[in-house]
Amino acid sequence: ILSTVQNAIEKTEKVIDATKQLKKSIMKHLFTNGAVAVDEIDKVKLKESEIGLIPEHWEVVRLGEVFKITQKPKNLKLENYNLIPFIPMENIGFGTFNPKYVMKNPKDISSGTYFEKGDLLLAKITPSFENGKQSIVDDIPKEFGIATTEVIPIKQTEKSLISYLFHYLLKPEFRKYLASKMEGSTGRKRLPKEVLFNTLIPLPPLEEQQKIANILTTIDQKIQAEEKKKEALENLFRTLLNNLMTGKVRVRIF
Repeated sequence: ILSTVQNAIEKTEKVIDATKQLKKSIMKHLFTNGAVAVDEIDKVKLKESEIGLIPEHWEVVRLGEVFKITQKPKNLKLENYNLIPFIPMENIGFGTFNPKYVMKNPKDISSGTYFEKGDLLLAKITPSFENGKQSIVDDIPKEFGIATTEVIPIKQTEKSLISYLFHYLLKPEFRKYLASKMEGSTGRKRLPKEVLFNTLIPLPPLEEQQKIANILTTIDQKIQAEEKKKEALENLFRTLLNNLMTGKVRVRIF
């Protein structure tokens, strides 16, 4: 009985690993050739740019030209609200959506970063940044919230989609480049906002940004589903182990 569950866990782990490897390959393809099928690569005209090969119809822009940092409105007074959604660093996942929040009284929030619904919260401190801690926040009961001071809140504009940037920021080479620009003492290094917003990124047309984001989001959903399955199997294994070894569940031998 226990071996059957253990085998299922191992198979699920293999599916997760294989899907993650697939995602890496697809990311490289999408950010080089665009949202085209692999067998249509030869139809895509590429050009050499400051950041490598990209499709001819894409632009190269500074991140700050098409995305902006969210600023707290000057006339907004937190004390006028009874409860405000608060997101601590430990609730921000590794490339996830809608981190868990807690409702806090403004008096209990001594410091924090203002963000608005739909923003991308990017961890800026080591090792959270290098590990890929970032989340898009859509599911909060108010139009704004407060997060840990160690994040950068990023908002899309009419030229960009935050879901596209979300996936591009997880590109291993890009993340490694930004990590090399972090400043501060060992163990407390941070990514300066100015460095992030001055960094060059490829910018496809909006429709293609959406296609790329949709493809990668679908793969992420598959990974998350398998990880939930693995977690359920591990819980089942622990429960069975306890019940079988203590005699709560008896096994009939034929």
